[in-house]
Parts: sequence; structure tokens; C-alpha cells
Amino acid sequence: MRAELRIPRDPAFVGLARLVVAHGARLAGVAQDRVEDVKIAVAEALAVATVGRGAEGATDHITLHFGVTDAGFEVTVVGLDEPVVAADAEDSMRLDLLDPKLGFTLIEGLTDEFGFEPDGDTMRVRFVVGVG
Repeated sequence: MRAELRIPRDPAFVGLARLVVAHGARLAGVAQDRVEDVKIAVAEALAVATVGRGAEGATDHITLHFGVTDAGFEVTVVGLDEPVVAADAEDSMRLDLLDPKLGFTLIEGLTDEFGFEPDGDTMRVRFVVGVG
């Protein structure tokens, strides 16, 4: 089973994405405590995309691909903003509160596999949790 969900680049749709992907994880046989990990990981990945910046050249939507692979229940989020680099000390203080790398650390701790890479003008995040 593989599925795709496209949502607007809007924080109001993060909850919907969490619920849809969590339902897919349950159908795939992911244990309930790991489904909760998937929900948190999805929210953290989408937080990078929905902080209101919108990368130059980024689309107005984010795409989530999810389902069972040989590795387990895999989620790939495409169309995320690149992490922000602070221009000065004031920006640095403000960005520390929204540091996407902190969210990535959380995703890495909650999942069995995690990775991110540039994807054109945006970024792609992939994570996997075990099934069964």
C-alpha cells in the first residue's frame, strides 16, 4: 500500500496530514505507540515547511508519500523549506526557537531511519518506522 497526500503550505493542514498518515500507519500494521511517533514526526517535518517563509521557487503545496516498503512504514515529505541561516544575532535568537534542526533531531529519535536532502529549491525528508 502506497499513498500520496498533497496539502497547502499552511499550518492549518498539519493536523489533517498527521491524521491521514497515522491512519495509513495503523492500516499497515504499525503498533499504536509507534503510530504516535509517526504523528509527531509528520508534525515536526511539516513545521519546517509551514513557518510562513516559503522557499524561493517552492510550490504552494507539500506532498507526503507514505506506505509500506521493504524497510517498514515509510514517509517522505517533499517541498519543505531549506533550514534558515541567521543573518545576525537578533535573527539567531529568534530562529533558535524555531530551529528546524531541533525538529530533525526529534524525528531521528522517534524513527528507525531518518534522512533529509536538497530537492531542487526545496528539501525532502524521509523517515521509516517498523511494522508489526
